[in-house]
Amino acid sequence: MSITAQKYIVAVLSLALFAALVVVGRVESKREEVYGGKRAPLTAASLDPQLQRGRLVFVKYGCNACHGPAGAGGIHNLNAETGGEINGLTKVSETYTPAELAEKIRTGVPTVEKADPTGPEPPLHMPAYRDLIAGQEMQDLVAYLLSLGAGKPKSSSW
Repeated sequence: MSITAQKYIVAVLSLALFAALVVVGRVESKREEVYGGKRAPLTAASLDPQLQRGRLVFVKYGCNACHGPAGAGGIHNLNAETGGEINGLTKVSETYTPAELAEKIRTGVPTVEKADPTGPEPPLHMPAYRDLIAGQEMQDLVAYLLSLGAGKPKSSSW
């Protein structure tokens, strides 16, 4: 192989390495933007297969659209009695048993009380998932939701 060919190969490989570093830098900056410069912590949900499946159910049925990533809440719901925001789910383990939580998911929340009685109806409410989520999906979702809070579970039995 000639010296010119070797130089050409080194130049091409250097350019490829440079391009890869640029891409990695963009990915890293996006990760920092999303996580505030911190790596996502290892949690029970990231290690337990049932909780991983439950998180997938949470996303599959759009629960995260209103309750926020990891159930943190804070999505705006104009004139809702809950301070104009959708409730977070980080305290459900302190409020509901697994059976109560599953029933809440099945029946939904058809109406949301108004903060201002003369104001508009809050546009968002939780639909009933009775005909959509059942069986293993429901068990996985309930387990995931109960894992979100740091509080003591109300009860661990179905």
